[in-house]
Amino acid sequence: SGSMKSEIKKHIRQLLCDYKKIEKQLKKYEDALVYTQSSFSLYFEEKSNEKISLNQIVFHKFFLNTVEEVLSDATSDVRDIFISKYKNGYPRKKNEIVAYETYLSLSTIKRRDSEFLEELARQLGWLEV
Repeated sequence: SGSMKSEIKKHIRQLLCDYKKIEKQLKKYEDALVYTQSSFSLYFEEKSNEKISLNQIVFHKFFLNTVEEVLSDATSDVRDIFISKYKNGYPRKKNEIVAYETYLSLSTIKRRDSEFLEELARQLGWLEV
């Protein structure tokens, strides 16, 4: 349904806004697995409420990989929008600012962003094709 679709898009948009944070967190966990000695203490010094479940780590990894895959098949427009709106963006960043940063029209941004979110939803298995 339409409302389901917009809920899914909203959720993906939220994850995209956290892209850098997710990336940083995953890097930390990956380092902890690779260089046990150096980050062993670092890992346990964290506030206990920051610990996330293995499921969440695995999902985040899957999410980042999916974004990378979709972007690698996408046009430069889509990649530029992703960088401006999400990777170097912030929640509720106005499309007008994205337009200014990417030299794209508002209608192009709206359309490409929507297509990008739908493609991600499909690849994540959240939307029936």
